[in-house]
Amino acid sequence: MKSLILGLLIFLTVPIAGGLPAHNKLVAAQIAAQEQTYFVLETLTIYHPTAGQCDATPLITASNARIDIEKLRRQEIRWMALSRDLLRRWNGEFHYGDTVMLKAGDPAIDGLWVINDNMNKRYKNRGDLLFHSDERKSGIWKNVRLEKWATKEVAI
Repeated sequence: MKSLILGLLIFLTVPIAGGLPAHNKLVAAQIAAQEQTYFVLETLTIYHPTAGQCDATPLITASNARIDIEKLRRQEIRWMALSRDLLRRWNGEFHYGDTVMLKAGDPAIDGLWVINDNMNKRYKNRGDLLFHSDERKSGIWKNVRLEKWATKEVAI
């Protein structure tokens, strides 16, 4: 009986002594860190797969993905480029193949996009959305929210 009372006393005093609240603070900090996986792009624009806007091979992205023009025209692919400062290759947070959620307040572009390209090194904190020129000629958005959604799995 004494051991039961002693065990109950210890069980009740641990939260008072700070054991439980410290754990709660740790869990709260972890949740807060998870919630802060978004960035605000200064500028978001549109680009087309043409030699004038890309390089000599406009149908091949920096991730070596090949752009299917017909799928792009039908808007079956939603790919984007990010400025190099945001890409992991240059110490940023994102990888080629990551899926991100864009929130710009424009229903035509809000939603999921896959990072498959990068922008010229002169740009910082920017993004470019890949569109077929028949579907969208231009567009510019400021202060666009970019959230990490999913990461491409890499086979080892």
